[in-house]
Amino acid sequence: MIISTMEKIKCNILSEQQTENWSKEEANGSFGLDQADSEVTFGTNIKQESGSATSSDSGYEGKLVLRVGRTVENQRKTLNMLFTNIVFRFLHLLHFSVAYEPDFNSAELLARELYRVFRKCWMLSGVNYQLAGSLNAASSIVVNEERVREDFESSMSVVEEIKFKSRIRGTEDWAPPRFQIIFNIHPPLKRDLVVVAQNFFCAGCGTPIEPKFVKRLRYCEYLGKYFCHCCHSCAESCIPARILMMWDFRKYHVSNFSKRLLDSIWHQPIFHLPSVSQSLYGKAKELDRVKEIQEQLFHVKKLLKTCRFADSALKEFEQVPRHLTDELHLFSLEDLVRIKKGLLAPTLKNILKASLGHVAGCELCQGKGFICEFCRNTTVIFPFQTTTCRRCSACRACFHKRCFQSSQCPRCVRISARRSLLESLPSAAT
Repeated sequence: MIISTMEKIKCNILSEQQTENWSKEEANGSFGLDQADSEVTFGTNIKQESGSATSSDSGYEGKLVLRVGRTVENQRKTLNMLFTNIVFRFLHLLHFSVAYEPDFNSAELLARELYRVFRKCWMLSGVNYQLAGSLNAASSIVVNEERVREDFESSMSVVEEIKFKSRIRGTEDWAPPRFQIIFNIHPPLKRDLVVVAQNFFCAGCGTPIEPKFVKRLRYCEYLGKYFCHCCHSCAESCIPARILMMWDFRKYHVSNFSKRLLDSIWHQPIFHLPSVSQSLYGKAKELDRVKEIQEQLFHVKKLLKTCRFADSALKEFEQVPRHLTDELHLFSLEDLVRIKKGLLAPTLKNILKASLGHVAGCELCQGKGFICEFCRNTTVIFPFQTTTCRRCSACRACFHKRCFQSSQCPRCVRISARRSLLESLPSAAT
């Protein structure tokens, strides 16, 4: 609509200017005729000039066509520059239209595409135009480098000004949803209250919604907002907040934006359960069993990495994502769904069984174990035996749970005695 209007303006301006030029030619092209003869038509003046009417007609017509052609060409260049300035003024004032025209429909993708096209054309038009003119003027490329540099710098300054003053993302009353991970469950609110909080705009594209069409909007369980049918196709997905807070894996209707967001983070380990929900292990028994196996794998993998004979055992860990055995309590949405379905625990148990078999038969790994200094049992114990063993928080030594007393750790006692002895040696020497 804007381009059609501007082209119509250009056509009207060209028609008016051509009419004025013809009028000027009629007034100034009498070629020696009297003032009284100036009211005669233009064709009559040509025939009455003198001598050979044919030669005078053809010569004058050639001059007229040449002059009119040059005039039209110059006008066309001028109007093209005018058209470009009008377009960029429109883009520059786009945010005022969004703010003060209630019927203006803004879409972020359309605004970004317009801005990208206008910026590309504005930056390259000056350089390409001068280069093309130089190629047509001579066989070799002759470009005024100083002028090209000045045009390019001026174009860059205009682009930066447009970028600074234009509102690229949303309006004052609406902004498209951002990529964010939501950990809270939205409270159930009435549709009218939520739509009023959205200023009667679609949360996805910013389309104004008439009050009588509010009932047609679709609710997104992830963002807690209402969307139009173009932005909400009734796609379904698990909601992270419901999984982490209520261990609820049912699928709910979400908007297209939320669906893409949840699909993009489906495999990413971004949920540290103790930081998000400390009571989740108590609510889900299958998750608590996976937690115990994960802790054992975490410690046994550290031991296997120090053994040069454990290559085959370490390959077993490739069956699961690395974060499950390198970090504690870190899961992705896919991991949580597999835990709920009972698919992850058997795989982890098989990996743990193969790892323990290697440790039991490897002399190098056995040499890195601990002997409980309380009961003096000769059986080697390891930190990954979380059900029967416990580590001292100070010296990291391993003991049986039934034997360990934090206030009387033998290793801590020896370390403290050795430190006291070293501190007393300089005073005794003096």
